Amino acid sequence: MIVNIIRTTLGVLMLIPVFLLSLWTRKKKALRSTTEAQEPVEIELDSDPEYENVSHTAAQTEDREEQEDMV
Repeated sequence: MIVNIIRTTLGVLMLIPVFLLSLWTRKKKALRSTTEAQEPVEIELDSDPEYENVSHTAAQTEDREEQEDMV
C-alpha cells in the first residue's frame, strides 16, 4: 500500500517537470514566431508601370451616351 502511494507520488513528480518543459518550449516557439513576423520584407516596386489609355475608354462611353440620346 505504501509502495503504491510512493510510486504514484514519484510519477506525479516526474510529470510536473515534463509539463513545465512543454510549456517553456511552447512559449519559446511563440516568441520566435512573433519576432520572425516583424522582420522587414523586401518588395520590388515597378518603377515604370504601364497604364491603359483611359481617355480612349472615356470617349467610347461618351459616344454611347450621345447615341442613346439621339434614339
